[in-house]
Amino acid sequence: MKDKLVLGHAGKEHNDAITVDIDPTHNPDVVHNLNMTPYPFEDNQFKEIICHHVLEHLDDLPPVMDELHRICHPEGTVYIEVPHHTSWCANVPEHKLFFNSFAFEGYIADGKNLWLKGKKFECIKKEVTFHRRFRFLGLHKLFNRFPMEYERFWTYMFPAEHCKVTLKPIKETNA
Repeated sequence: MKDKLVLGHAGKEHNDAITVDIDPTHNPDVVHNLNMTPYPFEDNQFKEIICHHVLEHLDDLPPVMDELHRICHPEGTVYIEVPHHTSWCANVPEHKLFFNSFAFEGYIADGKNLWLKGKKFECIKKEVTFHRRFRFLGLHKLFNRFPMEYERFWTYMFPAEHCKVTLKPIKETNA
């Protein structure tokens, strides 16, 4: 059984993973609307879950994050990549959710936004990516080191491309 899951694969080949898409013409392994929970998978089934440019198309983030937590193995990871809200590709009619540097803080155990209760993740890596012009200037290093200053003062002067986060679920273990 494959222990890698790709959500919203949009017809790309992933021979090492189970693929899920809402559109049957993309030939996924599983046709499923990710707005509908629970997902058709067992608890702790996947060691790696990839959500590459899919979450921005969904209606509501909390139930999706709960499901990702449920189906991810305790030693697994969830990789999420979404367009930053200032990206040239963020504002299209098909996108319902918008993201910035702090979009996933409420789901991180030691995050700054503790108002979200329930299942939490450990943040393995988090970054905002930028066009090569800004990388050439070294601004990406500065903005990722000081994300609050970037989001408050510089985000529209230096638009970002993507928000990327790798999370590991924090789960109770029975000893």
